[in-house]
Amino acid sequence: MTKESILELEKKWADLLKGPKRLKNSETNNKSITAVEMQTQLKEDTAYQKWFKESEEIRIALEAAYRREYQSLTDELKAIDVHIESIWDLVNLKSSYNKAAVPILIRHLSEPYHIKNKEGIVRALAVKEAKGDACQAIIDEYHKAPRDKSDYRWAFGNTMAEIITKEYIDQVSRIVLDKTNGESRHMFVRALGKIKSPKAKETLLRVSKDEDELISKEAGKALGKMKTI
Repeated sequence: MTKESILELEKKWADLLKGPKRLKNSETNNKSITAVEMQTQLKEDTAYQKWFKESEEIRIALEAAYRREYQSLTDELKAIDVHIESIWDLVNLKSSYNKAAVPILIRHLSEPYHIKNKEGIVRALAVKEAKGDACQAIIDEYHKAPRDKSDYRWAFGNTMAEIITKEYIDQVSRIVLDKTNGESRHMFVRALGKIKSPKAKETLLRVSKDEDELISKEAGKALGKMKTI
């Protein structure tokens, strides 16, 4: 399954999400119907049933395509007794996972996976087991991330806020001070607030007056925890 095939499935999925005209206006105008009545009408609506069936087929195919792309990652994790079907299984774990998974995830982060899969790896590294070890990989990939993918770029800062160590203050500060990074700086600001350091405080003071309110507020919160520095 190529990335192009995934993109094709995503386009079909996006088109299907627009949905059919499930019911004629005349059937619902000027009267309320119960949930049971609505379900009955939908079962009898052939256009809706056709749309629903096709939507499910595309959704299942798309999820399978995502998983096939990083099959080698899941195989490597399985070899160290980390069993997952989706990379997002690691993201949603309520407990920690085998630290031996961290270098595997770091290595696969640089692979040319689809952005959804890469984001899953980024978020899976937001654990104490990756503290310090994954910082450089997160920073490097952040700089490669498309600037129009704001949610994706935000995820890197979210992970950095969990794993930052003092060795990365300078690199994170440069990200935070570069206003062209926009709101993706948000969680990198929070990351600096986790490090009690004069250098980090200096950067936070500079962005505490940032024109972006999200950034200035986060800097203010972080500075409030650094009063003794």
